[in-house]
Amino acid sequence: MTLKEKKYRSVDTLRFALEASPFWMVLHIILPITQSMIQTAVTAVATANFVDTATFILKSQRPYEDIYPALFLVLITLGLANTIGAASGLAASKVRIRFQRKIKPAMVKTLAALDYKHIESEKSWELISRVSRDPVKSMMDGAGAWIQFAQITVSVVSVFALIISQVWWAALVIFGFSVPMFAVSMRAGKKNYQAERDTEKFNRRTEYLGEVLTGRENVEERTLFGYNDAVNHMWQEQYEAGRKLQIRVMAQNFMLSKGASMLLALIALLAALTLIGPVVNGQMSAGMFMGIVSAIFGMIQKLGFQMAQSLQNMTRAGEYMKDLSEFAALSKAKEALTEPDREPIQIDTMEFRRVRFHYPGSDEYILDGLSFRLEAGRHYAFVGKNGAGKTTITKLLTGLYTEYEGEILVNGRELREYPLSMIKAMFSVVYQDFAKYYIGMRENIGLGDVHSTGKEREAARLTGLDELLAGLPDGIDTPLGKILKVGQDISGGQWQRVAIARSLVSRAPVRILDEPTSALDPISESRLYHDFEKLMEGRTTIFVSHRLGSTRLADEILVIDGGKIAERGSHEELMAANGQYAEMFEAQREWYQ
Repeated sequence: MTLKEKKYRSVDTLRFALEASPFWMVLHIILPITQSMIQTAVTAVATANFVDTATFILKSQRPYEDIYPALFLVLITLGLANTIGAASGLAASKVRIRFQRKIKPAMVKTLAALDYKHIESEKSWELISRVSRDPVKSMMDGAGAWIQFAQITVSVVSVFALIISQVWWAALVIFGFSVPMFAVSMRAGKKNYQAERDTEKFNRRTEYLGEVLTGRENVEERTLFGYNDAVNHMWQEQYEAGRKLQIRVMAQNFMLSKGASMLLALIALLAALTLIGPVVNGQMSAGMFMGIVSAIFGMIQKLGFQMAQSLQNMTRAGEYMKDLSEFAALSKAKEALTEPDREPIQIDTMEFRRVRFHYPGSDEYILDGLSFRLEAGRHYAFVGKNGAGKTTITKLLTGLYTEYEGEILVNGRELREYPLSMIKAMFSVVYQDFAKYYIGMRENIGLGDVHSTGKEREAARLTGLDELLAGLPDGIDTPLGKILKVGQDISGGQWQRVAIARSLVSRAPVRILDEPTSALDPISESRLYHDFEKLMEGRTTIFVSHRLGSTRLADEILVIDGGKIAERGSHEELMAANGQYAEMFEAQREWYQ
């Protein structure tokens, strides 16, 4: 299953479900419609037959034994309807399970292919959050609504045929009042979904605050600072804001739909009263009267509530599918889903030439005429204040953003001319917010190279994880984190070493450390950089930091300020120049003494 760039509609929920599970979905469509026919026309006829037979028996016009076939027909009808209903529920469950297996990978695949700018855009991320929050429920509710609509339509047509044969004008009146109900229900569905869209920002905030209040990551600070009441108050404010927005819309729609339902019930009552005359005059049997009246009130329930609910869900599904269309149409990164090349190219030089760049949605240039050249086999450090553009350099260099001015050259060739699979193989990055994967340590480290060569244990040894491995129950195969029962917690510093081990197993010729040690104390940071420098001997490495624990290890330091190179040279040269670098280092000197 794939999400194509097209305009999706509510009815496409049926197509998606059919694509995911053709056999069970066909059953899920046919069985409810069959059940509906049995519950209306067939049940009405069986009921009429039973009542009329009982009446004749009471009048001694038929033997009492005749009641058994009539009763058996009623029981068979009810039993068959219930059995079909259970089978329909089973089919629905099968469809939902298979649909989930297909749609979630399709959503992840589409998300993985998006241009990186959409990940950092608040507007795009709200759209992504809405679409990916629960696609199975949204689409299955839509498909179910279409099936329920067909089921109700068959039921209504069957009942209308019975009513027309007895009181034709009642059928017309009920139909006339049903049409505006359809419009009210569709309007309600749109307004409900719009309310959900408007509350998305509140939902994201409450989810975050809920994690702060209950998550394991914050338990120490919650206990130490006792901020539960304050954060809980913020959570309540955001929750109430979103709840009130939805409740207001739901209350309005409820009053409209229930008012229309009560009016339909009144019409049904009047229709039932008009049938009393034909019964008294002998033009209609008492059994047929009871069967039709029962069918009328059953139909009113379907029209007054089930049909309204069905139309609302169909309309909400249509609004969701509009969001899905917009999500599928978001720009994709070329070759985003390709794997890194098995064998990366050798990199001799990397060069920025008068590069200017601003983030989408902003006119402020983060990089403004940046130029520098890096040589293979050397250690470089990019330093500067927060917001100077250091991390932006790594985002451009690794191909996350391609809409820059100027040139970025690798071996003299513009970076945008390389296939993305080749760019992915060029660089291995340990980010400031490195990922913690709650899977086995071997798999954790192995993620650094999709073409695994079995070097995970060696990378763990080189990064100083031997002592940790010795204490784990299953060694390198022990799951990390507390998701699994046998999972083991490890310290923040150990997680950082796991992240660096991931970088070591990569065959990329350039290694980048983008402030991965910002949470460490300066001494630990300096030691970690020192260990990393030994491991990277002879390779091209780039340290990115606003703290200067790594700079003495670098062959050359580049000071970024105002989107340009402010200073460049070795540690000794920059200290002798007594410029910005020297000022920063002196301010931090005591950290590293």
